Amino acid sequence: MIWKLEELAGAEFQCKCGRLHKVPIQRIRMGAGALNYLEQDIPELSLAGKALIVADETTFEVAGRQVEAVLKQAGIALDRVVLHPRHNLQPANWVLPDERSLGEVLLKVPEGSGFLVAVGSGTINDITRFVAHKTHRPFLSVGTAASMDGYASTVAALLTGSFKRTVPAAYPTAIYVDPDILATAPLEMAAAGFGDLLGKSIALADWRLSHIINGEYYCPTIAGIVEQVLSTALKDVKALGSGDPDALLRLTEGLILSGVAILMFGDSRPVSGAEHELAHFWEIRGLAHGRLFYHGDKVAIGTLLMTEMHERVLAMDPDKLAWDRIYRERLSIADYKEMLQRDFAGAWEALYSPNWEQTKKEEIRRQTRDLLIPNWARIQEEVPKSLLKTDEIRSHLATLNLCQSPQELGIQRDWLAASLRSGREMKPHRYTIMDLAAEMGCLDSISQEILESVSS
Repeated sequence: MIWKLEELAGAEFQCKCGRLHKVPIQRIRMGAGALNYLEQDIPELSLAGKALIVADETTFEVAGRQVEAVLKQAGIALDRVVLHPRHNLQPANWVLPDERSLGEVLLKVPEGSGFLVAVGSGTINDITRFVAHKTHRPFLSVGTAASMDGYASTVAALLTGSFKRTVPAAYPTAIYVDPDILATAPLEMAAAGFGDLLGKSIALADWRLSHIINGEYYCPTIAGIVEQVLSTALKDVKALGSGDPDALLRLTEGLILSGVAILMFGDSRPVSGAEHELAHFWEIRGLAHGRLFYHGDKVAIGTLLMTEMHERVLAMDPDKLAWDRIYRERLSIADYKEMLQRDFAGAWEALYSPNWEQTKKEEIRRQTRDLLIPNWARIQEEVPKSLLKTDEIRSHLATLNLCQSPQELGIQRDWLAASLRSGREMKPHRYTIMDLAAEMGCLDSISQEILESVSS
């Protein structure tokens, strides 16, 4: 089945998995002239009062002025916030989703009724959706780049001090994407968007792994949507490399579909696995060293590394492992926590939660052998279905001028080593190939092999 965004908007259906899936976004307009539908949609979506447009200097020029013109023509009162970069990080021209940006938008939120319009990609949408959530206002999203899968998200990645955290936020009432606007964005942003979608190969594999071992809920319908997204992106690599507007539109549709999969599931599990844990870890280290990265660039490298980890773990025979020794050598809670505090370099306290220690105690006691051996044939058959070959991944990265190694991207070797040891604690509730490798007693040895392979 081919899933179409326009048909999914506002959908509600009983799935074969046994759950009722809902897509609360009411309209998704994709195509040339998409912004012209604003005049028609706003009253139909019961949006009233003053509109607040949120953009940065670039996105206001490429799409914000057009949004203003359409809203004025519709007789809608409006105001705007055009955010500017004010920081010492690199790249210096990026607006940050920090307290200052949030404050600028909050101060402009209209009294009484009203709604917000995010004109931009990741950061602008995160800022707007968080403010919309806190002020109980609806918001519309106008996409300007095929750079990330957060257009349909219900969380926002915000920067507080030197730490980026994910917090609850609002989903958009409607999304508007025009391929001519997408084509004005630098190609490196579309490449980052592709990198984000590339990570779905690992996310799906990790999800299936946990489903088989842990009995975690798994929905074939949602997985099918994510598989479609990945397949379409892989077919479009050459067209994306040339900046083809239709390919950019399909990429953005895939990115939004990924967000819809999250909405249907209620969590990012179907689209985020070990590759995202590494990406988030590197972001923490990058911020501490004054360096920003495109999210999708980090995910692409994380996908390459975790593909290799999947290959190495799945090539093992759990029946031949020295399980008694593996169980004995598992780190104590105190030793493991000390390692995390070193590896996260001061950020661990922000991640630590009161139930973490209990979860780790259960992991240490876990009889992984009894879970693996009866299921190993099924794991080897089902888990790799979404995985790509590492040479294929490198070819795609080269076509889109993406970095093909952590070093090229600017990820230092000590960051990389620490992320392979401890990155799985970015989302300790989410079981991934790194958790399995740790439980099988081979995380350190495989991580060392990966470090050597990317350094050669």
